[in-house]
Amino acid sequence: MLLTPINRMYLRDISFFINKKDKRTIRDWCGKNHLQVYKDSSGEFVIKAEFELVYNMPLIKHLKQKHGDDWIQYYEAYNKGELYKILDFNANASKTQTMYIPKGNLSKKLFDGSPK
Repeated sequence: MLLTPINRMYLRDISFFINKKDKRTIRDWCGKNHLQVYKDSSGEFVIKAEFELVYNMPLIKHLKQKHGDDWIQYYEAYNKGELYKILDFNANASKTQTMYIPKGNLSKKLFDGSPK
C-alpha cells in the first residue's frame, strides 16, 4: 500500500497569508478559526488543505450568498485566475428576460401581456 504524504504548511509560511509575524499570534488565529496545529521535528504546522479552506471561507460564503448554486463555478474561476469567465457567465445569465404574466382578468386588461 502506497501512502501519499499530506501537504503541510508550517506556521512561518502561514504568516505571509494572514499578515502576522509572531508564532503565538498565528497559533491564536488558528485557534479562532478552528484550525488544528500539529508539531513535528521541523516545527509547528497545519494541514494545507484545511488552511486553504479556512482562509477562503469568507469568499466562499460571499459567493454562496450572491450566486446560490452557481457559487462553485465562480470559486473555480477565482482559483484559476480566470475571472474573465465570470463575466461571460454573468452576461449569459443576464440575457434571460423575465416577463410579467398577469394573473387576474383586470390585470390582463391593464397590461395586455406586455413585458414590464
